[in-house]
Amino acid sequence: MARKTTRHHAQGEESRRTILDAALRIAGERGYVGTTMAQLTKASGLPGSSVYWHFRNKDDLLADALDHGYRRFSEEHPRWVDLDPDRPLLDELLVQLQATARALDEEPGFWRAGLLLALETGPAVGSGPRERFLGVRAQALTRLTDWWTRALADEAGASPAHARTLALVTLSGTDGLFLAHQSDDQEDLTHLIHALAHGLVAAARHLLGDRQTPRRGTRRGSPARLVPDDPDSGRERLLRAAADVAAESGYDGASIARICRQAGLPASSLYWHFKDKDDLMASAIEHSYQEWYVAQPAWLPPSPGTAWQDDLRDHFAVSLRSLAERPLFLRLGHMLLLLRRDDPPAARARFVGVRRQARLLQEQWFATVLPEATPVTADALSLLTMSLSDGLFFSYQLDEPNWDSEVFADLLVTMLDAAATAPTLSPAG
Repeated sequence: MARKTTRHHAQGEESRRTILDAALRIAGERGYVGTTMAQLTKASGLPGSSVYWHFRNKDDLLADALDHGYRRFSEEHPRWVDLDPDRPLLDELLVQLQATARALDEEPGFWRAGLLLALETGPAVGSGPRERFLGVRAQALTRLTDWWTRALADEAGASPAHARTLALVTLSGTDGLFLAHQSDDQEDLTHLIHALAHGLVAAARHLLGDRQTPRRGTRRGSPARLVPDDPDSGRERLLRAAADVAAESGYDGASIARICRQAGLPASSLYWHFKDKDDLMASAIEHSYQEWYVAQPAWLPPSPGTAWQDDLRDHFAVSLRSLAERPLFLRLGHMLLLLRRDDPPAARARFVGVRRQARLLQEQWFATVLPEATPVTADALSLLTMSLSDGLFFSYQLDEPNWDSEVFADLLVTMLDAAATAPTLSPAG
């Protein structure tokens, strides 16, 4: 009898793992609202009775799937645990960040699904998966804080607050690595990893030195605002409604019926202005991006006599603060960026194009202010800027809603300055 019971238990655990793996895959393709129990049953190859035997509902299933994925990923890719106190801090950071980059090629489903589910907050979205993922991130932050505490153990003046700040910046950096990989899985992250490692060493020294960077105030002039020709036109109302609904419930959760109801317009109005939902979403991405972009400081060369670091700090004082306002195009864009399916929405390609445009502007700016820098350095600095901004956006959403944007801006400039002057951005040896 015991043998039979053991066999049944093993079969039950195998079925449960099959369901959880399917849940991570489907949630990473379609988000919370777009994932149904019928899809999960079909993807697992098990009868619906088996799925409901293990899980009461979709909320419980997705929450347990995130736990399952995180445990497996942590076991297969243990990171931020080991620390050799006799090895230079830069080398230790490179070991950890390179391990993270290698793991990205193995498609960590919990990371993708967790970030995606955490961004969805609409009325049709259950709280279980988000709360479970926040718990996962809290564990990761605790591990990072412990790692930095040990790394700074021999440093005079090091405090728990320093370790916590560096842990948050490190987590933002690794989220940025992940997003860079999602944006282009052919991107060589080697130079970004080296720039991030040099930057983190500089951030630690900056915090321990407790240096106060002079504040020059934000750039002259008020940010511009995009004023539509006719804000009450049907097209404008549909664009705003599409961005609002999708930023809450994701691409699949933003049905045509919900968008039209939000806009107060019939479905026929949508098809008058747009070919289909995908066309509307792509236009909504571009529209909401333009609304955000025109309010940001331009990437102009510094005024004569102004150090590029001070100019950049003023730039970030405005642009990073806007991330705390959770701009719609970033919420919707990152949801689309995280979706992994065979038939990606056209809106995803539109957001990837927006990111490339922003990165090119930053790369050109660095090439201008650092005329001796190689193209590789300028590219690495632009990617580091984008990655840390991505990471800060998620940190505002998930970890630290009260991030002081001036503190982060100061650390970001410190990190970029260190990366710009690093001996090399190529792998050692």
